[in-house]
Amino acid sequence: MKRGMIVVGVALTLGVSAAALAQARPDFSGTWQFNQGQSSPNTAGDTPTMPFPGQIVVKQTPTELAVESTSIRQQPLSAVYKLDGSKVTVQAPQGISETGEAKFEGATVVIISRRSFPSPAGDIVADFKEIWSLSGNVLTIVKTRTQEGESTSEKAVFDKL
Repeated sequence: MKRGMIVVGVALTLGVSAAALAQARPDFSGTWQFNQGQSSPNTAGDTPTMPFPGQIVVKQTPTELAVESTSIRQQPLSAVYKLDGSKVTVQAPQGISETGEAKFEGATVVIISRRSFPSPAGDIVADFKEIWSLSGNVLTIVKTRTQEGESTSEKAVFDKL
């Protein structure tokens, strides 16, 4: 009898842990519009320090995060990230190579990517780290770019349409 109660107790504990894990993973799915007024000043305008897309469309499954971003001044980017942290190829504009990986860290998604492209001064390589978080119908992305040993971070806020 004691053994049966222990088995039931362990099963309930595992079930509660799985439910808590599922609740810790918010659904980022939707169409998100850039909110310049709520974002860092250096994310928009004529010469943004850290450009962000004007709109992001996200489709999320338990194992993948599909992201399509568009902007007036930039060509579209799209990627289907595996949420286990596997490296994937990002569909970037011609002449740019980009890879990325994504995974949940608690209630946030962390996307790490590397972009490279040729220039007259040689190949340019930039590493990015994006931390995505949700609060109701607001998506906040804190992006850090590291290039030639220098890092810059900015915050962009997106409203769900």
